[in-house]
Amino acid sequence: MSSRKAIGIDLGTTFSAVAHIDAYGKPQIIPNSDSERITPSVILFDNGSALVGTVAKNNSVAEAERIVDFVKREMGKPKDQFHRAFDGKTYSAEELSALILKKLKADAEKYLKESVTDAVITVPAYFSDAERTATITAGQLAGLNVLQIINEPTAAAVAYGLDKLEQDQTVFVFDLGGGTLDVTIMRIEGPEIRMLATNGDHRLGGKDWDDVIVNMVAEEFDREHGENPLLDLQSYQDLQSRALAAKIQLSSRGRTAIVHSYNGKSVKVELTREDFEKRTRHLVEKCKTICELVMQEAKLDWPELNKVLLVGGMTRMPMVRDMVSELSPVPLEGDVNPDEAVAIGAAIQAILVMLKEEETSGEKSLPEDTRQQFSSREGGLMQVTNITSHTLGVVLWDENQLEEYVFPMINKMSPIPAIAKNHFGTASANMPRAVVRIVEGESTLPAECTPLGTCDVKLPPFLPKGSPVELVYEYNANQVLEVAVHAAGNVNKISIERNTGLAPSEIAAAAAGLAELHVA
Repeated sequence: MSSRKAIGIDLGTTFSAVAHIDAYGKPQIIPNSDSERITPSVILFDNGSALVGTVAKNNSVAEAERIVDFVKREMGKPKDQFHRAFDGKTYSAEELSALILKKLKADAEKYLKESVTDAVITVPAYFSDAERTATITAGQLAGLNVLQIINEPTAAAVAYGLDKLEQDQTVFVFDLGGGTLDVTIMRIEGPEIRMLATNGDHRLGGKDWDDVIVNMVAEEFDREHGENPLLDLQSYQDLQSRALAAKIQLSSRGRTAIVHSYNGKSVKVELTREDFEKRTRHLVEKCKTICELVMQEAKLDWPELNKVLLVGGMTRMPMVRDMVSELSPVPLEGDVNPDEAVAIGAAIQAILVMLKEEETSGEKSLPEDTRQQFSSREGGLMQVTNITSHTLGVVLWDENQLEEYVFPMINKMSPIPAIAKNHFGTASANMPRAVVRIVEGESTLPAECTPLGTCDVKLPPFLPKGSPVELVYEYNANQVLEVAVHAAGNVNKISIERNTGLAPSEIAAAAAGLAELHVA
């Protein structure tokens, strides 16, 4: 029996966390090498080394030009749209995320005193196909077998629901972290946790609240001294750190003061919680709109909820808690640690995936105690059913070949895994090839959707107009799409050439390059 050790990773915009299932079948957070339960998602490049975590964060002001943070917001972007260069090497978003994952893996191995082979990594429910694919790539570059990508709210619901499977209930998960907002409604029934609806904004998070304070102080500085302190990278990083500290203070206090010095001059700005709440009301309204949208998508009224889970560090802010409390008559759930629930849920899911693998293969790789803990629950194994967070379509021509439109193949909110088949006719006689354009989004206009990839299919000669072409979409448990085209007896299994940072052919070279870098 080959032994495998799996962990759950919450790969966050501002902080990341790691958890595992201990020898007694209990989920536990794994502290990092500094004995912290969460690790800042910050990288400092320093002469051939990549320092990840608190050391990097603490040096972000002194060495601002050698720092990378908020990389999660760039996941899925091609390298020409986002990259960072250090010491003569250029890094994509996947490679930068891989460095954070390498650090988390190394810290877990040091703490557990064994090799970590497998991981479930979490992503925002609203992440697109490209962003999910990029996250899987980052995990592989870090030397992990990525068992599954799981949505963050789903992971939080798994962590919450582990001991509550006997109570059927509808759970509203509000997950507001440093860089992303996810709102998801889950249904727990027997051993099953089923996603009903999800929505979000992966460019809305704690950083946006910080930026309000940053801009306020910068404007005051400019007013007093006629200089913009944001033009200097060190000054900007310093002010960002002070804004974050002020925001945290305002969660427990009525007022705070921010002092910022730049170019030998300084400014002191007093900020009350009331004024801060006024200045950031537009951000809270954005959150509220998404909450209401998810309820509409789930076709539920607020009194039909049984529990509200608040996840992510930003849910400690009174203005956020008040907004959710005003919407929902259901009391807010206090059982879940907002910083740790997602990683714990991911660790539980890792064991569930491995148990399913054992059932299929007949090979045992988990400790017997762990198997007993998770297999002996009433109703069998916990099952998690996600839904698609975006519609997946194909671009077609109308009958007169005058206009393109998007035909939905797999609709938003379809249970995953999903498979869809449809027949289409060739647009003209003797077409040498069919170009299949795959998109993601809710609009019927191609320009308003996100292109996922293009499949160029060679057709047999002399096909008449309208010859049938069958298109098959398969959307797997990681919410990554695979496409097949059947035309005149030919089957084309298509690996979509995704427009993301690294092509499959570049992954091996990237992994070798990262191996040369010392990660600490």
